[in-house]
Formats: sequence, C-alpha cells, structure tokens
Amino acid sequence: MRIIGNFLTIIGILVVFSSTVLPIVKLPQTLVKTGPSVNLTESNNYWIDTFVLPTIDNDTEVVVTLRGGHAGSLGITIIPFRDGAAVVGALPVINYIFDPSQQTFTASARTTMKSEYFVSILSIRNNYTLTINSIWSPFDSLRAYVYLGLSAIPAGLLIIYYDRIVEKRDRMYRNALND
Repeated sequence: MRIIGNFLTIIGILVVFSSTVLPIVKLPQTLVKTGPSVNLTESNNYWIDTFVLPTIDNDTEVVVTLRGGHAGSLGITIIPFRDGAAVVGALPVINYIFDPSQQTFTASARTTMKSEYFVSILSIRNNYTLTINSIWSPFDSLRAYVYLGLSAIPAGLLIIYYDRIVEKRDRMYRNALND
C-alpha cells in the first residue's frame, strides 16, 4: 500500500511540475489547417471554421498565409480570446476578406496582448489552406492537468499515512499476541 502512496505522490509532483513549468517554454510553431471542415454543396455553400491558438505573448509576431482553391470567397479574423469569449475592447490582430480576384493572402502582425487567439475562417464555395507561424508553447495544453496533480499528492500522502497507522496497529497486535 505504501508503494501506491509513494507512486501517487511522485506522479502528482511530476504532473504539477510539468503542467506549470513546461508551458513556460516557448518555441517557434507552425500550424497548418485545411478546410472547410465540411463538404460544400449547392444548399450548403459556405462554412465558418473556428479554432483557438494557444497562449501567445504580447507583441509577438504572427505570420498568416491563407491560400484559396480559387479566387475570392475567403475571409479570416484573428482576435484575442480569454475565458471562452473574445476579449471585450481588443482589436483584431488580423481581419481580412479576399478581393474577388485574390487567391492568396499573407500578412504579418503583432499580437496585442498575452492571451489565446481565436481564429475564424469564412469560406464561401472555396477550399483553403491556412498556415500560421508564431511563437507559443507546444505544452500549453498541459496547464489543465495541474489540478489532477494537486489532487494526487494529498491522496498519495493520505495512503502513506494510513499505511503507517495500519502497520503500527499490526505491530501492536503481534506484540500483544507474543506477550
């Protein structure tokens, strides 16, 4: 039983460490998405794809390239995002709608605050390939596991404590039977 307690405590410490320290590490990242995520038909001729970029620091360069399957009919918006909603009063990092004759869009912009960024792509009868280059942590999703680690540590310590109580009780029984 003590082995399980030690295991839980060590795993808890490792999870807390990795979920708080590793997201600090920022590396150049490239994200490539193709879409739209549904098949476009005559009755369903447009689609809005959305996703969230991990936390990006303030004043970090973001390079976006959006290529359409044919000219026109695409738009992109990248805005700061926090707590499941767009940040009120924050300006979009990129907000662009293709000209009717345009097939490719490339832009470089700087982030306006440290936060996650919401990306929205409007596609009207057009396929696309989106490439985003910037600097963020590839370990940003590990932040969610800090509470799991924090709960494993006291659980492991409680098991160790209980094992010691059981061990002392067993020793008392053996000593009582031997006397």
